[in-house]
Amino acid sequence: MPYTRLSEKARAKYITPKQFMEQYQLSKSQAYKILAYPEMEEAKIKVGNKGIRINLDKAFEIMQQIF
Repeated sequence: MPYTRLSEKARAKYITPKQFMEQYQLSKSQAYKILAYPEMEEAKIKVGNKGIRINLDKAFEIMQQIF
């Protein structure tokens, strides 16, 4: 069975920005500043008109490279 991008998305753990803040003990402004980095676009998906969810594993990988 080939490994597809769809199966990768299905297994990914997506969290809310609030959970992201709690996970890394960030203030709201710090969290949104980090999420605004162009590198973090890969880790975010849009939900509805305004909402976003963050792929926790991908965000962790990107943050390791940035910081």
